[in-house]
Amino acid sequence: MSAQNTQEQLLAEIKELKIQLEAANDTIEAIKTGKDLPVNQEHFILLANNIPQITWTNLSSGQFNFFNERWYDYTGLSFDATFEESWDNIIHPDDLPATREEFNRCIKTGEVFEIENRYKRNDGIYRWHLNRNIPLRNENNELLFWVGTATDIDDQRRSIEKKDEFIGIASHELKTPLTSLKAYLQLISNYKKEVVPGQVKTFIVKAESSICKLQNLVNDLLDVSKIQAGKLDFVQSPMSVKELITTCAENAGYIFPDYNIIFNPAAEVRIKGNPERLEQVLMNLINNAVKYSPLHKDIILSVKKEGHQVRISVTDYGIGLSTSQLDKIFERFYRVDVKNTMAGGLGMGLYISMEIIKNHKGTIGVQSRINKGSTFYILLPLLS
Repeated sequence: MSAQNTQEQLLAEIKELKIQLEAANDTIEAIKTGKDLPVNQEHFILLANNIPQITWTNLSSGQFNFFNERWYDYTGLSFDATFEESWDNIIHPDDLPATREEFNRCIKTGEVFEIENRYKRNDGIYRWHLNRNIPLRNENNELLFWVGTATDIDDQRRSIEKKDEFIGIASHELKTPLTSLKAYLQLISNYKKEVVPGQVKTFIVKAESSICKLQNLVNDLLDVSKIQAGKLDFVQSPMSVKELITTCAENAGYIFPDYNIIFNPAAEVRIKGNPERLEQVLMNLINNAVKYSPLHKDIILSVKKEGHQVRISVTDYGIGLSTSQLDKIFERFYRVDVKNTMAGGLGMGLYISMEIIKNHKGTIGVQSRINKGSTFYILLPLLS
């Protein structure tokens, strides 16, 4: 190829590059001003500027390239200041590292970004927002860009905090009289000076049973208040998984005499944990298995090593869970609403169990099919 042809080709490539740069600059300016846009872009900006949420878009690389008017109204930043500072001086300093870490992870993986954090308003006040950033893809599943929203949830969070504070205070206030009432009933039950009529003893037994249920509910409420306050702390030490499950199986056999609590002891494994709290988790799983298996009486407890973890499972052959129920089962106050079952409680057991397992650096999950039963399992790290 001659030098002249090479020069002409180079000039042509420079010209094409210039055209592309001008087009890119026009797009940026169009986003900034909202003018001279194609119809779809005009509609997007019209929509974005007329919703109550803060809205933005990112390029596939994660770089911000648009914020709606709600952002500028809320932050008080100019267009240039926005793209110079972005989140750095708007998100609360305590929330920024976690936000950046999760945002960068989602940009790399293509997963939906979701996090709660605090945004500084133009008057310097921070308010809580729920952020979601969703990747948009073409028909070939290629990532085109991201669309994000930040919804103000500050009022809702304050309302929940007040409810949690009330729950904590009420639970503490209820615990003392309940303990005293239980003690008095035990004194009456053990009274020997005179013969207590059989019917009265029956009433005492039923009253003690009701008080125990009420105490369990109060204890659950106290645990929830501790979780919300970040104070669900407990001592952990080396312990035997076999002993833990054997104890739970024996207790369950006494509590549920009509059910077959089956546990075939496996090889001994040890973990670091809190026996009382882990027993609380397993007994809750067994209780749920019984509650939702009114016809099939076999409840199977099993243990299996999986790499550096131990898997503890509770299996029933009851009514099972639907896909929508599986998505919500570990939420606070969620209860499975099923006809023909005696499903008492406040729907906090699995939520508390999940938090206890998290504190043990483990995970909890469930596998289930409608009318085929469920297997709830926990994975805990083995003691090294």
